[in-house]
Amino acid sequence: MRKNDCIKACGRTIDYEIVYSKKRRKAAIVVRPDLKVEFRAPNGLSREAIRDMVEKKAGWVWEKLDWFEANRLPNQEKRYTDGEKYLYLGREYPLKILPVDGIKKSLASFSESGLTILIPETVPEELRPVLVKKAVWNFYRDCAESDVDRLLKDYSEKLNIAPPTFKVKHQKRRWGSCSADNVLRINFQLMMAPPEQLEYVVVHELCHVKEKNHSSRFWKLVGELMPGYEVHRKSLKKDGWRYVL
Repeated sequence: MRKNDCIKACGRTIDYEIVYSKKRRKAAIVVRPDLKVEFRAPNGLSREAIRDMVEKKAGWVWEKLDWFEANRLPNQEKRYTDGEKYLYLGREYPLKILPVDGIKKSLASFSESGLTILIPETVPEELRPVLVKKAVWNFYRDCAESDVDRLLKDYSEKLNIAPPTFKVKHQKRRWGSCSADNVLRINFQLMMAPPEQLEYVVVHELCHVKEKNHSSRFWKLVGELMPGYEVHRKSLKKDGWRYVL
């Protein structure tokens, strides 16, 4: 559940979104590079208590906001045009768009020279980005389904459990999740990251099949399955803003 609120502090107004979670035990304030502020709260925490906590951290929040503003990241919104750069498995490749006679739908293929999208030659220029976007998303989704399936089979065997049901999805705020009935959801934009980061997310969510919270037992299990996961977790936090489709 999400709610919006704001307070005045240090002579300025802080707008923030409250994100409630049944799994969360401790509250946390997150300042994102896109200049949005999230207050991640356990269920039942009152709005008044949240406001008090935001007010106490207001100086830190403004310090982070001012830093992100001064070091604003480039616009990551894709235009799906010829020559645009796309990350795949941690490396950047150009997008190549080729109008072709005799095909009825757009098709994607990958090689070391780049990501190539074939589109019907008869499609008007102004409609081409829509078809290209669909082909690009299908490419990343198909790749993610294959890799996630392989990783889950491998790590489920190590956990001595049956591979859980999974779905790959486009998600703006989460890299992965595990539902109460053990359905895993993995963000297919992770195909833009180095393979170890996708592997970490898969292992992380798989461990939630056995441990539903982020207890010491949970992190111990993650470490047993993927020694050195901390490096990839840290890299994902640092570079995740780049993985945008």
